[in-house]
Amino acid sequence: MNLKVFATLTDALARIDAAVTPAQVLEELVGILRPFGFRHLLITGLPSPQVGPWQREILYDGWPVEWLEHYLASEHFTQDPCASRSRLVGQPFVWRDLSPKEITTGQLRVMGEAAEFGLRDGLCVPVHEPRRVPSVVTAAGERIELLPEDVPILETVCVHAYRALRRLNGGGGQSPQINLTDRERQVLTWIAAGKAAEDVACILGISRFTVERHLSNVREKFDAVNTIQAAMEAVRRGEIYP
Repeated sequence: MNLKVFATLTDALARIDAAVTPAQVLEELVGILRPFGFRHLLITGLPSPQVGPWQREILYDGWPVEWLEHYLASEHFTQDPCASRSRLVGQPFVWRDLSPKEITTGQLRVMGEAAEFGLRDGLCVPVHEPRRVPSVVTAAGERIELLPEDVPILETVCVHAYRALRRLNGGGGQSPQINLTDRERQVLTWIAAGKAAEDVACILGISRFTVERHLSNVREKFDAVNTIQAAMEAVRRGEIYP
């Protein structure tokens, strides 16, 4: 990763960690999302439509008022392809990647009507945690400018902000103590410096498989959705230094 980008993200995550109110967390998240064209944001749990009103799971409602009213009145939650996919997958996805051949007429209607309210494209970042219903951070706008390499970066910020909101709303405790091994620190430090796994393998004189195994262990220790988030968390905890 570009070191300038890494430093910017580290600062953003540090500010999210330092936030003492949900509004401060959201301000940081919106500030990261806005340059990509995202103008609307919804953070919510995704309970099964059969268990009751889903809107009780909303952590933040930044949808256009008219769209949310229409969405609720039309009972679109049961047909929303983004909600359905976010319950099933753990990887972020862009709305434009939803194949018309794989979604129903009712689901196409939901997306078409969303576009009429200014939500023409968006990004969904599913969040799956033990003993909780799936959740999603969804950002949308009229026109977004998003490269594939931007997605894991935004995923990191969105998941971090989601967990901060849960914590500030009484849904989480203190971060547990985590210790990396010396080799895990070495591998992660080089990755954070922008080196690819193959390069790290050559630098440290180990196989790429071993590098990937160390990275997998680090992601698991930090409960990180990707290596970027793991590196950010390691910097935040003082395990590595950028």
